[in-house]
Order: sequence, then structure tokens, then C-alpha cells
Amino acid sequence: MNLADKSYAYIRKQLFSGVFQPGSRLVNRTLAGEIGVSVIPVREALNRLASEGLVDQIAGEGVFVRVVDCDELDQMYVLRDALESCAASEAAAQRTVEHLLRLEASLAEAWEIAGEILSSSNGHATHQQFDRWLENELQFHALLIEAAQNKLLARVINEQRAICEVFESQRNRPEILTVEIAKLTCEGKAELVQAIEAGDAERARQLVSAQIQRGRRFMLAFLRSESENGLDCR
Repeated sequence: MNLADKSYAYIRKQLFSGVFQPGSRLVNRTLAGEIGVSVIPVREALNRLASEGLVDQIAGEGVFVRVVDCDELDQMYVLRDALESCAASEAAAQRTVEHLLRLEASLAEAWEIAGEILSSSNGHATHQQFDRWLENELQFHALLIEAAQNKLLARVINEQRAICEVFESQRNRPEILTVEIAKLTCEGKAELVQAIEAGDAERARQLVSAQIQRGRRFMLAFLRSESENGLDCR
């Protein structure tokens, strides 16, 4: 990994974890000090992130963390529905034993985390559980896209998912992951794995579409509620 790639990976991770605040300026020299490189690879990394739509690059002003736009996020969910439900359908049609085993392993981990949340006294995830849950979600969806065995579809999905996930991370709070949501999500994944195993492409498509639409309603309601309480959701 060269220094530009190292810088890119570091900044991208900070964006996805919600460390950088929405609207904050990303200063080359500060980032270079954190990463342990010169400003040149940092500049290259920021240019790459800007080309991917993960940060805003404003001429004469600098690079800034994108701010949540509820309308744009809503449109991204519509696009996700179309693309990822297609990927689920293809995964069922192209299923392999290897992909099924990996999806089942990811599902088992999700059930394990859900069980830990159930055992907690406050009814929702801790920060550590929430981080593990998000990592598992990314892994499961990455496996689903891989199982579709369509490189062009995978590239398009991954590009738009990245922007959506950066937006979502800006309201990254473990209390939104309740026992009920964790259980419902795991049940939906279990049904999806069964549909893929059975080669039921239409059922797989319907299940992923329903999951994305449920997430769309929940996330937009959550963001708009925060906006009403004085937080920015442009």
C-alpha cells in the first residue's frame, strides 16, 4: 500500500465511523500529521474521495465533510432498492455452496450480536455492539453483491452505497439499534438466505426491497426528527 492509499484508507474509515463532523473542513496538514505522511498523499486521497462523492471539494475554500441532505438520502434509498434487489435476485440465480456458507456464517454472527443486545439491561446496543453490527451489515451485503457474480452491478452498487453510508454515519448512535430492530433484521436475513438457497430469485428480490424500504423509512424519520430538534438535515 503506497502513502496515498494509506491516507485514503484512513480518511475513508474516519468518514464511515462518523468521527469527522458534518460540514467540518478536512485540513491537509492536520491529516498528514495524524497519518504520519506528507501533505501530497493526503491531497491525492482527498481528490479521490471527492471524485467518489464522499466529501465536498470547494475551489478556493478546501475540502469539507458532506452534510446530510434528507432528499438526497431518500433518492439514494430508491436507487439502492433498484440495484440491491436486482443483486439479490441474481445471487439466487447464480448461487454457489461457497457463497451460501459465507452468508450463513455472517447471519450467525448477526444473531450472536442480537443475543448480546437482548441480554443488555437498556434494551439497545452498546457502542461496541453497534460497531460490530455495522461491520456485519457491511459484510453481509458485500457477500450478497459478490454472490450475484456481476462485476458491473457490483461497482455501481458499491459507489452509491458508500455515499449513503457516510450520510448515515453522521447520526451514528447505538440507541437506534434496539432488540426489536436487531431481531427483525436477522429474521429478514434468514428468509433471504433461504430464498437464495432455494433459487427463488423473485422472493430474494422482494425480501431485499422490503428490507431497504424499512431502513429508508426508519432513517429518514430519525433524521427529520433530529432536524425538528434543531439539528441540520438539509
